[in-house]
Amino acid sequence: GDDDVLWQALLATGTQVATEADYEHGYKREMRSDLLRYVTFMIGHEIYGLPIEQIIEISIVFPTTPVPRTSEFVLGIGNMRGSVMPVIDLARRLRLGVCKPARETRVLIVRHLDEPHGIVVDRVLEVISLPPEEMENTPGGIGSTRADFILGLGRDRRRLIIILDIATVLAERDFLLPKFRRERAAS
Repeated sequence: GDDDVLWQALLATGTQVATEADYEHGYKREMRSDLLRYVTFMIGHEIYGLPIEQIIEISIVFPTTPVPRTSEFVLGIGNMRGSVMPVIDLARRLRLGVCKPARETRVLIVRHLDEPHGIVVDRVLEVISLPPEEMENTPGGIGSTRADFILGLGRDRRRLIIILDIATVLAERDFLLPKFRRERAAS
């Protein structure tokens, strides 16, 4: 749709697309340079975000080939225009069930350790700008299973945005089932 075209253009150019909200807020005073920009997306009923510079592009779902001995959240290896990459189901990775493919399902192609990785999400929302003072550290109350993956929490128009730590989400050692990992787990 038109949204996809807009996203592709946005991600290709890296320039800011002004929204009405920007006009309301931003252009009456000088634009701040310390705003951090995040691509936001849904997993279940929660809104997550990743820094826009980590995202190469947003794709519709493409086929993956399962890889033996990998963890359940690893959907397999996919080929996106000649780039071969691991593809993960973010819902499973965060232990929030399974991403059920739907019309809105998208794959975020992210750069991690200079390699592309695909992350399947339920739906991509928008790019938001968050001032650093709107970011909070993860409160201790969040279940420890997910706390590792969370860099911080942001607020945008009174909505809570969970900012993910891509390094933990894509930690290679977790991609293999424990019994096939090279290191011996400390008991």
